[in-house]
This record gives sequence, C-alpha cells and structure tokens, in this order.
Amino acid sequence: MTFDHIGYAVDDIEKAKKTMTFLGWTFGDVIEDEDRGVYLCFGDMNGARVELVCPIKKDASSVIDAWLFKIGPTPYHICYKTKDLDEEIALLQKKRFKIMVPPAKAIAFGEKRVVFMYALSVGMIEIAEE
Repeated sequence: MTFDHIGYAVDDIEKAKKTMTFLGWTFGDVIEDEDRGVYLCFGDMNGARVELVCPIKKDASSVIDAWLFKIGPTPYHICYKTKDLDEEIALLQKKRFKIMVPPAKAIAFGEKRVVFMYALSVGMIEIAEE
C-alpha cells in the first residue's frame, strides 16, 4: 500500500477551502458524491494530499455526520492505495481491522472501489484501488 491522502470532515467546504488555501494548499473542483451524501475536494501541497469531505445535507444522512456532531471539523481518515483491494482487506482483517463501509465504487477515484476500515489502535483508514 502507498499513502494517498488525509481526509478532513468539514461542515462548510468553501470555508474550509478558503482557510486551507491561505495555509498553502491548492484545490481542485468540488465533486458531489450522491451515493455517500457528501461533497469532496482534493488539495495538494508539496506532494501531500488532503480530501475535504462535507455533508450535502445537514440531516445526519451522510457518512461523516457522526464525526462532525461529536468532534467538529477534524482529520478523520488516512487513505492508502493498493493494487489488490481484496487482498489488502483480508490482510487487514487478520490484524483486527473491521470493515466500517463495505467496498464500493467511488466517484472520487474514477469509479474504482474503496473500503473504510477501523482499528482501535489507529482509527479509520480508507483503502482505494489503484
């Protein structure tokens, strides 16, 4: 696996983009992911990437509403890329990672599959197919 990005839960994607742009990040266009109920926007700085993730509706229907409700805007996952998603899932499950969101195609990754997994020792991770 290789590092891809850090995901940030935010409640206002435009305000977050503005603040992070001030900090030196450069952002692409906002993507609407209706399947997950969120807006996404990737930013780059010196080879590092972040993903801003914001609910489309403020009605607790998105995958990140619980994070925002409990903690507020915050980093909440690290994403890794892999050539073999099924193999990585099996290896991580042997290390006690639990699937939180099953593998599904993601608009942000050109319809390649992603999975969200969780371990008490490190929190939430996302694995995306290359």
